[in-house]
Amino acid sequence: MAGKQDRLFSAQVHRMCFDQDYIYTSVARNITKWDKKTKERVSSFDVPPNDNLRKGALLCTDEHNIYFNSIYFFHVMDKKTNEMIYQKRFGTDNSSDFDLGNILVDEKQVYFPMRNRGLVVVDKNDYENVRYLNKDKGSVWALDHDESTVYFGGVDYNIYAFDKSTLTLASVFSGHKGNIHFIYSFKEYIVSVSADNSIIVWNKSSGSILHQLRKAGCSLGRAIMTDKYVVCVAKNTIRIWETGTWSLIAESGAFGTMFFDDGFIYLADRNVPRVAVLTVEDIIREGRIM
Repeated sequence: MAGKQDRLFSAQVHRMCFDQDYIYTSVARNITKWDKKTKERVSSFDVPPNDNLRKGALLCTDEHNIYFNSIYFFHVMDKKTNEMIYQKRFGTDNSSDFDLGNILVDEKQVYFPMRNRGLVVVDKNDYENVRYLNKDKGSVWALDHDESTVYFGGVDYNIYAFDKSTLTLASVFSGHKGNIHFIYSFKEYIVSVSADNSIIVWNKSSGSILHQLRKAGCSLGRAIMTDKYVVCVAKNTIRIWETGTWSLIAESGAFGTMFFDDGFIYLADRNVPRVAVLTVEDIIREGRIM
């Protein structure tokens, strides 16, 4: 039987990402791979000792590799062998670090923010081929993508949609009055969380605001959208709105950061040895985090 330290439910977690069969988590210098069905630990390794990583790496994965950022370095590691394929230093100090936003990957490119440098785009066929989007518009705090477009926003209050194939600007979403802290792409919608304490649901194709949840209590948190609900976790509280009426239908105590995959909400905290895994319906039914 697996020991307590070998179960995801009792792990300390800073960041998470997912593929079809596994969950990958980071905390401090460690990255761990977990079986998605059993939640048991499969393997783990330590990030190369190239900078003072305290919180944990920002990470994402594709079919072959894990891509992750420590404070100043970008890394590529083979998923099967844990062999480090590539690493490069970008930043030098706290004005050019990677400790913000997250990291994304698609078939051709890897995307991640660099403080005061906009969005970094790395070519997967040539890791030395690097481009910067909106380099003159300050730090990017939030990003997500769909099949054709990458969406990102930060300190200038706007969300920018760039075509992935050409890396050209497709549209700008304007409506927030504070920094953009989180973005979530869902079907034909974008959900954004801002320091103005609102959540906006946007129509992707038109760039128009479908609905704005004011005084949402989620300014430094994360929000996701499903066919029926918008869910926000911030400051130890989870809130759920029904999209048919935009009414708040559930509010409960929570903890940590929210991650979402295949219909399941994961709550995790790098300082607390606990991960909760539940559905939106679980929370509505129970009225609390189990």
